[in-house]
Amino acid sequence: MIHALLEKAFGSLSSPTPAELGSALVSLPLSLDTIIPYLPQPADLPYGRKVLLATEHVEIVLILLPPAQESAPHNHGQSFGWEWILSGDLTNVIYTLSEDGLRPEQAFTVGAGESCFVAPGEIHAIANRGDVPVVSLNAYSPPLRHCRQFQAEQKGTPII
Repeated sequence: MIHALLEKAFGSLSSPTPAELGSALVSLPLSLDTIIPYLPQPADLPYGRKVLLATEHVEIVLILLPPAQESAPHNHGQSFGWEWILSGDLTNVIYTLSEDGLRPEQAFTVGAGESCFVAPGEIHAIANRGDVPVVSLNAYSPPLRHCRQFQAEQKGTPII
């Protein structure tokens, strides 16, 4: 069922604008109950990640971030994206990279039913500082390529 919904919402999008992609994402008739059978468990990352749809122009990824977990700072290459929170409270930490290294600049929390935009090249980390798992459905365009993971002592290493 979910694959048909995603295909209907995103399959015909060709080079969508950020507004078009975000609108398609939050218009999906999904709830946590409908997404539970697809939840990915963490394996080699602090969060579970599962690609639910990939076309030439769009990639849809389901994320499960357990309590007290945080991703490494990373970017999405030249892709922009939306994170739509279905459960929990996601803290999004935005970083800047300078000659002195990586520095957090701001953090904000996005709750269930809300979404946030991630710009191309933006370095961020996602964190779950709450007591319940964060479940998010993320939409990216173009599909993720050339993402980088960062550490304070490094300028960046490829993760995809």
